[in-house]
Amino acid sequence: MTRDAFLAWCHPDLLDERLLHAAALWQVRAALGSSAADIPPPSRWPLSTFEWGGCVLAVASARAGQERPASFRLGDRSLRAQLFCLLDPAERAEGSAATEPLDPQQWRFWLVPFHQLHPERQSIGASALQRAHGKGLQHEDLAAALEALMP
Repeated sequence: MTRDAFLAWCHPDLLDERLLHAAALWQVRAALGSSAADIPPPSRWPLSTFEWGGCVLAVASARAGQERPASFRLGDRSLRAQLFCLLDPAERAEGSAATEPLDPQQWRFWLVPFHQLHPERQSIGASALQRAHGKGLQHEDLAAALEALMP
């Protein structure tokens, strides 16, 4: 039995909220070229934190294309910024029928300093996030955005 077969048997639904959030952090880790030790798996979901370059960020994940609009919980306002990770099936490669959380091209990211978010908000919808902060970053642009945020 291979490791992949075991994981497919044990965790067949990568769209499960816990696994989706882990996939979001995996995409961040891959974008940064980090080892698994640099960004540990999340202990909470769909909102967690991670430290990069001396800066602690809140990370929230959500999935577009469901019955209800995608929404993100907001993290601790004492942190510098929040990284929003949206799995969007509309971003899948042409000819691909499956929503695949391990495909970096199916993700969009927004890195928003907390001072740019309303202080009384507890959550933000993906559509409000897009209106306020644009279309979002693609996977290949994420590392540069995170590096620019570092002190």
